[in-house]
Amino acid sequence: MKLIEQRVLHEQPWTILKEYRYLDDLGEQHSWTFIERREGQQAVVIVPITEKSLSLLLIRQFRIPLQREVLEFPAGLVDPGERPEETALRELSEETGYSGKILEVGPEVCTSPGITTERVRLVRMLVGEEPVRPQQLEGSERITALKVAPGSEHDLIRRSEQEGYIIDAKVYLYLMRSSGW
Repeated sequence: MKLIEQRVLHEQPWTILKEYRYLDDLGEQHSWTFIERREGQQAVVIVPITEKSLSLLLIRQFRIPLQREVLEFPAGLVDPGERPEETALRELSEETGYSGKILEVGPEVCTSPGITTERVRLVRMLVGEEPVRPQQLEGSERITALKVAPGSEHDLIRRSEQEGYIIDAKVYLYLMRSSGW
C-alpha cells in the first residue's frame, strides 16, 4: 500500500475523522475513512473479578452510536502523564465505586482496526465484593454496575437478547471462555 493523501474530515475533542487515499499493490486507487484517537491516546479496559465470589464486575450504559444500552467492561482513556495502572484504578472507582488491586496489565491490542486507530490495554483486577464509594459519573454518563456470578454467563446472554441490550464483543468472548466454550 502506498499512501497518496490524507485529509481531516471532522475533528472533535477526543477523535479525528480522517480519510486516506492510497494505491493498493496493483496500483489501483482507493480511499478509507476511519476514526483516529488524538495524539495516539491509549485506553484501558478493566477486567474486574471479585475476591470471594469470583464474580465478574461489568457495567451497562447507553451508547449513542448504537442507540442502545451496552454491557461492557469498565474502561477509560489514559490521561497525559498517567500510567495505564493509574487510569484503571481511577476509572474503576469512577464508573463502579469499587476499588481493587491490579493483577496484570496486558500489551497494547486493537479493538476494531477497520474503523479506528484505538489501542487499549486490558487490565485484570481483583476487587472487593461491594463498592466502597458512590460512582463519580461525568456529565451525561448513566452507568449501572452489575456482578455476573460464575455459571450464570449463558443466562446473562439470553437476558441481553430479551431485554434488548447488546454485549460488547470483548465481554462476550470472556463470558464464553469462562463458561467452557
